Formats: sequence, C-alpha cells, structure tokens
Amino acid sequence: MARSPSEPLRRLLPEVIRPVPLESSSRSDRAFGRRCILAAAVLWSLSGVFTKSLAGLDAGTIAFFRGLFAGLALLPLVRRANMQLRAPMIPLVITFAAMTGLFIAAMKATTAANTIFLQYSSSLWAVPLSLVFLREWPDRRSLWCIGVAAFGIALIVVRGGGGGPNDSLGIAMALGSGVGYAGVAVGLRSLRGLDPMWLSSVNNLGGALVLGLVLLMVSGSIPLPTWPQAGALLLFGIVQMAIPYVLFARGLRDVPAPEAGLIALVEPLLNPLWVLLIIGEAPNEPTLTGGAFLLAGVALRYLPLRRPRPVPTVATPVTPTDSAPG
Repeated sequence: MARSPSEPLRRLLPEVIRPVPLESSSRSDRAFGRRCILAAAVLWSLSGVFTKSLAGLDAGTIAFFRGLFAGLALLPLVRRANMQLRAPMIPLVITFAAMTGLFIAAMKATTAANTIFLQYSSSLWAVPLSLVFLREWPDRRSLWCIGVAAFGIALIVVRGGGGGPNDSLGIAMALGSGVGYAGVAVGLRSLRGLDPMWLSSVNNLGGALVLGLVLLMVSGSIPLPTWPQAGALLLFGIVQMAIPYVLFARGLRDVPAPEAGLIALVEPLLNPLWVLLIIGEAPNEPTLTGGAFLLAGVALRYLPLRRPRPVPTVATPVTPTDSAPG
C-alpha cells in the first residue's frame, strides 16, 4: 500500500512535540532548542513586512488566506488519532479569528511597532481572564508586571501615533488583538490535554472559515488575490505561521517555558526593525518608550527568581542519655 507523502512527517512530529523531562536534556540539546525558538521568533517577526507589502489587499482577505494556508500546511502533520473535537474549541476558534483579523487590520491602520507592542499587552489581559475562566489567582509578581506593562500601554495609546489618519482606530484594534491573544492563551490552556499541533491546525482553518463568513456577510464575496499576491500570502501562512510553530514546539522539548518566553521577545523587537529597513516606516519616540516598558513588564514575568540557598545545619550528636527512654 502506497504511503502518503506526509506519513514520514507524521511519524517524526510526535517526537518533535512530545515533552520530555528537562533534566534529561543535554547541554547541546538545550542549545539546539534555544536556536529553534529563536528562529521561530525571527520568522514570527516578519508579519509586519508581509502585511504592509500586500498593499492591494484588505486586512480581512489577508488574514483569511494566511490562516487558510497555515492550517493546510499544519494539518498533514497531525496524527489521525489526535484529531479530537471539544465544545470549547468553538469559542476558541472565534477568538482566534478575531485576534488575527484585528492584528492584520491594526497593522494596516497604524505603525507595526504600535501593533506588535500592544498585542503583547496580552500578558496583562490574561490575568483577569485566567481568574474568571480558570480560577487561577495572580501572584504578587504578576501584579507588579502588569503595573509596568500598563504604563507602557498607556503611553502608546495616548502618545504613540504614527501620523496617519487611522492611528486611533489602529491602536484600538491592536489593543483588541491583545485581548484576543490573551483569550486564545486561556483557551489553549483549558485544552492543554489535546495535541497542540491539532489545536493550531483547527485554530487556523477554523479562524479562516470565520473570517471568510464575515467577508461574505460584509462584502458578498471573498476577494481573489493576483498570482503574485497569492504567492506572498502562501509564504505568509507557511513561513511566518506554520514553520515557526513547529520550530517553537521542537524547542520546548529542551527549553523551559519561561526561558522560551524570554527568547520569543525577540519578535516584537525585530518586527518594527524589519518594517523600518524594508518599508521605511519609523515609530515615534513615545511608541518606543512605551514598548520598552511593556516588554519589560512581560520580561519580568518570565525572569527566573533567585531563591535563597538553605543555610546548612550541623547535626547535633546524640548521646546515650538523649536516646534513652524517659
């Protein structure tokens, strides 16, 4: 019986994403895991360049095709036995569609720096959402981090314009994208018993379906891209979405989640840099200052705490008198 081309990949993937005890990872494994996560962050950071290069397409169409191509690229890597449906997937898919649609729309309306920094405000919104839906209470450290990040968010909202007529709308949509990002994170945590590759496939394909329905209701059709635009959208979905996810999942095998979160902060740093170098769009000073505070708050959440070393105690010798019964 002939095997499908994706069968070797399906056999490999469980080894890629299966969690293993970090103590069993060698130093070279850790280094390889860090490189995978760094590569994922670099590829994720290309969203601004892709979006702003597709000037002839609206945000909804871009988000639709990006999710469609990413989902189609990930789906063949999922084992059939892991394809399980759960009721909470429905609100998760709708939230994912809202997040991606708002993110692309914000990227179109305001600067890439405003958009990517405010999407990372998800760390702030995730705390109350986790409290409401998962009954997870924040610790004192989380509250301090929220305070630092909130100052940066306020600075971007009040002073972080890029000079365009739709800056205020773009900033509002970027904040909405951050709320959606937090909702997706909480939803994924509630479904953490399922295959993450399957969840990513469902989110991208289901999100594309939701976005497609919205386009049909609003404009009556889904605009078809030209062949060059279709090629760019294909790269957008596979290179910027699908491949980084596989790399990040592979890196998590050997790198603790807090360290992975710190490495992933390369994405919001590089995103506006690529846009500046390739598109020529420069963020203003309040955006950079606010972004620094926001990312500092996120980084503080992931930085490991140094625990005080226990003071060694000297055992007191037991004398025959001490050990005798009273």
